[in-house]
Amino acid sequence: MLASAVFERNAWVEQTFDVNVTKEYAAVDGNPGYFSKVRGDAGTSNDTYQLLTLRTFEMVVLIEEGLFADMNDYKQYLHTDSPWWVQDSVASFTLGSHLYVAASEMLLRDKGATAAMFFNQVLQQDFEDLPDFYELVNQDAWTLEEMIECCEFVAFSGDTDDIINSAEDVWGCTGSDSPVYYLFNSIGHKFAHVDEDGYIAYDFGEGDSIVDMKYVFDHVIYADWYMHEGLIGKQILDDGEDLFVKGNALFKSGLVKDLANELKFMTEMYGILPHPKMSIEQDDYSSLVWEHHDSVLGIPAFAADEEMCAVILEALSWESYNSVTPVFYDTILLDRMCKDIESKEMLKIIFDTRSYDPGLYWDGGSGLQGDDGLLRLSAKHSSDIAGIWASFKDRVDTNIQKVNDWIADKEY
Repeated sequence: MLASAVFERNAWVEQTFDVNVTKEYAAVDGNPGYFSKVRGDAGTSNDTYQLLTLRTFEMVVLIEEGLFADMNDYKQYLHTDSPWWVQDSVASFTLGSHLYVAASEMLLRDKGATAAMFFNQVLQQDFEDLPDFYELVNQDAWTLEEMIECCEFVAFSGDTDDIINSAEDVWGCTGSDSPVYYLFNSIGHKFAHVDEDGYIAYDFGEGDSIVDMKYVFDHVIYADWYMHEGLIGKQILDDGEDLFVKGNALFKSGLVKDLANELKFMTEMYGILPHPKMSIEQDDYSSLVWEHHDSVLGIPAFAADEEMCAVILEALSWESYNSVTPVFYDTILLDRMCKDIESKEMLKIIFDTRSYDPGLYWDGGSGLQGDDGLLRLSAKHSSDIAGIWASFKDRVDTNIQKVNDWIADKEY
């Protein structure tokens, strides 16, 4: 069904513009890998590639090397303010007056890389005092506090010894380290944003950011009811076993792509939710697009006909919005266990609130997001966010300044 929609989209573009639409996959570390293929094609007359996509944090490497054309040079063809372009990606990648990459409806992998929560509908029915999660979302009342209260209620109401420590216990939520980032984003934070002049403005360390991230660690990741898939999970689960799939957790914090991976093995009905807001006063839900997946695309600066590339990119994006995306919604629901109309409505909220965080990919070298920084902090069972930030702040500031200097050089 989805494959047919993609085929028909490509066929329409091919017939309309007299082109051939083909794809080539290349592993980053293959032989030759993605980078060597792209760099090898640059500066030659091969003209092998007309569109490129790669994991977001690696795309910025190619941007800084000057390997992407400026989409803003082709505004007569690329209508990036239209609904078939992800507006937060456009805002987050507009550097100075230039736009080198962004996400459009042509992509499917950016949808799979979007943060989402899943809940066990059977457990929701078994515990009658639990709220209607869909109604909470629609009333803008799906908050972090509400999620925590539900997790505590399910975990301890269903346990006889008040100790949640086995695969037979009912846990509140499962996830890895990454939900720290999904929740940090969903409760209203980014590590950085692009300011009105097109420069990277680093936000972490400002306002309530450190306090709120510490709260996520202390009240979710280190809660008794949270099953950390990478740590405690290895001790009580068989290899490859998933506690949520097994039916022993109320929530799972993950990505939309989990629908096509581990959740396809689940036998109980489950639903989809956005990650919660901090409070009902927060304007909207926010669904982080994870940087470790292909979630933006661009036109190579060495393409022989950048103008035609822009025309085809816009056509593929527009047609995807009209024909592929609607089928994508139906396919991932009808082919999975989520068969209720509410889940489809939740997916629309999730995709409409896709959020790109410039601080996660433009600060690639400081180490703040690495194993010695925030990403693996849970392995140390520490929530000393202020201490971590103090040790990395100078390096982060240096990295961001280098990016802003690079942007300034592009402007003059």
